[in-house]
Amino acid sequence: MKAEQSKQSDWVLYSRLLGYVSVYAGAFLLSFFGFIVYSISNVLLADLTQFLLDSLGEASQIGIGFVARTAHWFWPPGDMDPVHYARMAVPAAAIVLALIRASGYFFGNYFMNIVARGVVHRLRTQVFDVLIRVPKPAIDAYTHGELVSKLTFNVEQVSGASSEALKTILRDGLTVLALISYMLYLNWKLTLVFFAIAPAIAVVVLVVGRHFRRYSKRIQESMGEVTQLSNESVAAFDEIRMFAAAAQQSERFHAASQFNRVQSLKLAFVQAVSTPVAQVLLSVALAVLFWFALDPDILAGFTAGSLVAFIAAATQLGKPIRTLTNVQSVVQRGLAAAEDLFQQIDTPLETDNGRVSIERAKGAISFQHVSFSYPGDNHRVLSDLSLEIPAGSMVAFVGRSGAGKTTLMQLLCRFYAPDNGQICLDEQPIENFRLSEYRHQLAIVAQQVVLFSDTVRANVIFGQHDSRDDEAVYAALEAAQAASFVSELPRGIDTRLGDGGGGLSGGQRQRLAIARAVLKNAPVLILDEATSALDTESEAAIQASLEAASAGRTTLVIAHRLSTVERADLIVVMDKGRIVAQGTHQSLIGEPGLYATLYQQGFSPS
Repeated sequence: MKAEQSKQSDWVLYSRLLGYVSVYAGAFLLSFFGFIVYSISNVLLADLTQFLLDSLGEASQIGIGFVARTAHWFWPPGDMDPVHYARMAVPAAAIVLALIRASGYFFGNYFMNIVARGVVHRLRTQVFDVLIRVPKPAIDAYTHGELVSKLTFNVEQVSGASSEALKTILRDGLTVLALISYMLYLNWKLTLVFFAIAPAIAVVVLVVGRHFRRYSKRIQESMGEVTQLSNESVAAFDEIRMFAAAAQQSERFHAASQFNRVQSLKLAFVQAVSTPVAQVLLSVALAVLFWFALDPDILAGFTAGSLVAFIAAATQLGKPIRTLTNVQSVVQRGLAAAEDLFQQIDTPLETDNGRVSIERAKGAISFQHVSFSYPGDNHRVLSDLSLEIPAGSMVAFVGRSGAGKTTLMQLLCRFYAPDNGQICLDEQPIENFRLSEYRHQLAIVAQQVVLFSDTVRANVIFGQHDSRDDEAVYAALEAAQAASFVSELPRGIDTRLGDGGGGLSGGQRQRLAIARAVLKNAPVLILDEATSALDTESEAAIQASLEAASAGRTTLVIAHRLSTVERADLIVVMDKGRIVAQGTHQSLIGEPGLYATLYQQGFSPS
């Protein structure tokens, strides 16, 4: 029963993969036609030997051979003797057949590659489109390396199953069918010897296939770890050197790569064993076939040419059958990868049940008895938190690391939903708003700045390409105190940045992120340690700009610098997921509590 379920699962997966191939039906049919021509040409090349040998007798025997009959029909021999006619016709037929066979091979392979690259493109873009639209908890379950591996390694494995395997099945499967059909035509009784080994080969393919799937899954997992370690190490060159951790990282990478190597070798071993086993079975079948073929009673039914043609066709069966047994590994690797990719594709996207439209919010925010734990973790990050934030006010959130400040902002952005309680914008529960329109009301500058390998302009107008001109971009850069250093770049706002803003200082990257938020002109501005990467002089210059940018907006600031929070209308002190105090700087500093403690420990101007 388990094996049947596994087979059914394999068939369901493969049927779904074939759905991707069906989009390219035209190219697939041309490939199919090419491989039919290729397989028939292989048979006719074997039949050509019959034409040659049967022409060596006193009288030409053309009653059976397809090539001989076609040649006599196309170019009658007239008064030529059989040997002289064969001397001219056989080489010509060989050249024509070779050209036809080559054309079929070209059409079959080229158009199947069109299908293959199309499948890779569709799968890769579909997985990518889903990954950037699924809920954040679904992304949190994977490392960046695992996600990259899905888009690269896994997609290529699936491509092999949906196109490369199909190419092999078509090319070699049609060749086997054509050769066996030809052998049946020549002598159906003798051909039955080959059918006797079919169950044995099927057992080999079935047993080997189970091992292929298991090892393929392990290889995929190890590739995710290798990719993750590669990404981490490349991004942390400075830290690796400064902490003398090269040996440590090498050891981790070698261990991950070694596991991948061991699993790959196990897969190669199974594949290497299956091929010779299939070859031995075929050799046994050929040996039995030759034994029967040389029986005088059977020989009586053959001409010399037809016997050689039969044997030639039988010996040609070895290579395509061997290739077909090997295709099992490609299929199983692809199915293992497809199972993972389809799981990603089927991941539900962010739920958006909101029906309320909103053009521009006033900015009043309220948290009502909000509690939250991250998925899979019973620890309460926020506990029964309530807070009222008037529209247009600036509120600073302070507290020790892990107090829940950033989590609160992520709930506000609807990256997660609270376990209990409610968050409202302008007295309306935020889940009632249409998600895309709701997020237009928020602009965020995170502590970890995200810049893309693109131009300065593209980074500043990110997500707003249709509505922002250069004048607005320059105004945003001015507001973020970034215009001066941008103008000094080689091509100004058209300068292409390196990976993650490579070539810029931390403060410069932070200012571009602030310019992006300013340009969005949202009624709610979230600054998560937005000035943490700025030096004192830059911070002082930008504070005035942020204050101007905050005018008429509700601004939520997470910071540990006094200069950032002392001008706030309200300071909210958080500890262990709760609000332990709130008030102005003057009122909080004058009474004992966490805020005063943080101030004494260094929460002060630089």
